[in-house]
Amino acid sequence: MAATTEKNPKWLQWIAPEIFCDQELFRIVTFFVFHSPCPGLSAMGKSLAEYGWNTPWRKPFYLSRHLRKASTVFNLVYSSSTHDGMDEALTKAGLKDDFPHKPYDECICIYDCQHNQFMSVFYHLRNAFAHGRLNMVDVDGECVFLFEDIQENKKKGEIKVTARMILRKSTLLKWIEIIENGEKEYQRDDSKTKE
Repeated sequence: MAATTEKNPKWLQWIAPEIFCDQELFRIVTFFVFHSPCPGLSAMGKSLAEYGWNTPWRKPFYLSRHLRKASTVFNLVYSSSTHDGMDEALTKAGLKDDFPHKPYDECICIYDCQHNQFMSVFYHLRNAFAHGRLNMVDVDGECVFLFEDIQENKKKGEIKVTARMILRKSTLLKWIEIIENGEKEYQRDDSKTKE
């Protein structure tokens, strides 16, 4: 079953605090919207290869492992390969009911439209920013983003949820830095949770 939402849910009615409007926010929006690494989303897009990632998902580089290691999300990326599977995926992620929930722990649940979890995350981040389906909250002095991406079927009067994410500003900045710095061999840190 597809997960649905409202056109203008209450959590989008907040006004993000002005303290979040800074150079870091500008950098995040520029990267994920204008210079999106997802092909075809922006005329100013920039592919992973243009950032120096020629074999990003394979040994020895493993971009997905670099990205997971840079956040508290780690292996908590829930996804569905179909729209109908999003209801179950959102339930497993704890992002279905009462979104956004407190505490604002980092979590990702996406429809895997790019057949690659992180490319799908970047795709949905771009859409959330471009269509204004986001907000920001202060959690112990740190900016946390609340994102949602949707697919609207006007004929059926239905709005399907294609992504919900709770991510720290620091995580998004680390992801940008990892990608912009180009290929780097992944070094496993055995002191962290096994992958």
